[in-house]
Amino acid sequence: MEKWKSKRIFKIDKKSKVEKLAEKIGVVPFALPIYLQNENTAALILRATKRMKVDNSAIFIQWNHQGFNDTTMLNCRNGVYGQTQDAIVTYIVENGGVNFNDMNTMFLFKENFAIASCQYGFPQWTHHQTGIPDVCHSICRINKLSVFGRIDYEPFDYPFVV
Repeated sequence: MEKWKSKRIFKIDKKSKVEKLAEKIGVVPFALPIYLQNENTAALILRATKRMKVDNSAIFIQWNHQGFNDTTMLNCRNGVYGQTQDAIVTYIVENGGVNFNDMNTMFLFKENFAIASCQYGFPQWTHHQTGIPDVCHSICRINKLSVFGRIDYEPFDYPFVV
């Protein structure tokens, strides 16, 4: 008789990042907003939430570069020097946000008070202006709900739609 060799079989996880994100949120992938159905966005959010503690929050911003190029003065909203994406990033960081991986799209907050304070203090020029493209396509708040990685999201558009 021949000896049988024991083979270990490893489960290969073939889920996409979007599927993993949807699972952590508790929905099917197609129930996610379009901007969260992007593999790179989902991967970024999954990496960031691993670093967050329970009850920490983050904001994810999908920038609209046309909102900063509405005049001939490049990268300046309304053609005004200083009204830039960098100015918004600086505002968020100065108000308690940590620029995750220095990508200017995901900002982690250790205190919920800081994220609420940040939300209501954005400069007036960042708000929606009729006839001018907005500074972002989408923005949402990500909340870490449990040590098991359960997360939630909610619109965080107040600063840019008022």
